[in-house]
Amino acid sequence: MIDQIIRNKYNVFVIFSILSILTYFKCFSVGLLSDDYGYFAGVSNDGWSSIGKNFNDPFFLPLSHIIQLIIYQLFGVNTIVFHGLQLFFHILCGWQLFLLLKEIESSKNLFFAFCCGVFFLVSPYSTETVIWLASKGYVFSLFFGLLALRYYYKNNLIPCCLCIVASIFCKEMGYVIPLVILTIDYSTHKISLFKKRFILLFSIVIGCLLIRFLTLNTIVGGYGEGIHLRADLLTVPKTLGAYLLKYCFFYRYTEHIFSSILILLFLLFISVPFIRKTISEKNYVPYVLISTLFIVTLLPVINLEITSLFSIQSDRYGYFNVVVWAIAIAAIVCSWDGLKRYILFILLAALFVTTTYSDSKKWEKASDICSNYLEELTNQVIENKNVLLINVPDNYKGVYVLRKGIDQYLSLIKQNCSINALYFQSFSSENGGIDLINNQLRCFDSKIDYSDSIALSFEEDQKKYDLMLLYNRKSMRQIDKPSLDLIVN
Repeated sequence: MIDQIIRNKYNVFVIFSILSILTYFKCFSVGLLSDDYGYFAGVSNDGWSSIGKNFNDPFFLPLSHIIQLIIYQLFGVNTIVFHGLQLFFHILCGWQLFLLLKEIESSKNLFFAFCCGVFFLVSPYSTETVIWLASKGYVFSLFFGLLALRYYYKNNLIPCCLCIVASIFCKEMGYVIPLVILTIDYSTHKISLFKKRFILLFSIVIGCLLIRFLTLNTIVGGYGEGIHLRADLLTVPKTLGAYLLKYCFFYRYTEHIFSSILILLFLLFISVPFIRKTISEKNYVPYVLISTLFIVTLLPVINLEITSLFSIQSDRYGYFNVVVWAIAIAAIVCSWDGLKRYILFILLAALFVTTTYSDSKKWEKASDICSNYLEELTNQVIENKNVLLINVPDNYKGVYVLRKGIDQYLSLIKQNCSINALYFQSFSSENGGIDLINNQLRCFDSKIDYSDSIALSFEEDQKKYDLMLLYNRKSMRQIDKPSLDLIVN
């Protein structure tokens, strides 16, 4: 029965939409966080002229910013609309993945394509990308990238090329689309087809790099050459290993090594039919294809901070990689026969929906911390003052709160003051608080230098500030001197 339902692609789109909205409906109660304020402060001040300034962004993501600017001009800073747009594109990505696998000649199993789409959509490793508005470029880029792949295999080269350019101009991960095509063509013995189109695809990449250089005055941009071009032979295996461990152990959801080992054993158990079939048929192409795509889709972020077993942070880097993970899980599920595959599919889908929903609640709580902090700040008389903020919420269980964004928020609400911040803290609860045991000596002794903070000696420099504000347990108060006794009390 399910095969008949999913034979109609529009039925699949409806199913994907309902499933995604139920999984991510918490996103609509999430406000702006961290980097989000920078973008909206910029377009609020500059409007369409932001385009000529590359939106004051060290990255080159013009199409992502323009899409967001259009929505801003129509609806203002309406986070419900922006989250709806981001979720809609995530749904489109899952749907395009389903259609792509359905249309590729070597993929004849309709249920397999459906499984891939579902697992991708409800993957707990996509919450940062789907919910955090600053991650919109990854969602847009993947949509155009998958659309480019579909056009390529339909032999529609002009729309394929346009979609590759669109993918690249949304996020740099679009540059690997030609490598993805090469990997698939090589594995399906269509390398001669790729050779005929190599010059065209190569020209697109070179042209996009040239436009990037003319805009940024550098090819690299972003976090800078020191990070993106870091030459470390251990980086590649370390990054790949980190992603594999993350996908296999689900440690951040169990937070217990024993439970994670049980999950790994379960994954190995359900993989037995797939492994047995591969060995009996001596067909190792699926292994090679999945392994190669796994590496290729991580190339744009191979030199960035690795993904984490413990935290949501940086999951957005692996958004394209989640597609490969979904394909691998779907291949394992579909290696089972009859009713077993459907039971296994429902079991895994329910598990992923549950963990993703759990992750989405962290974003809602992080948003509450952010709005509470900014409300407390603006309740203070800070207009035209030089203000020192002590204990700024950095993140809540890995979700960015205000690592960046305070100055931009004040600019957005037209509040004029000078802000400096000391001591960014990770919060493990909504109430927050200062972890004095681990941080009091490090934070309140002589001079300190954080990447986003100022160097300060309280004894010498406190006279620079008209106001010193301490945030602790959801409240903010003015202090004259940041003594430990005062903070404890």
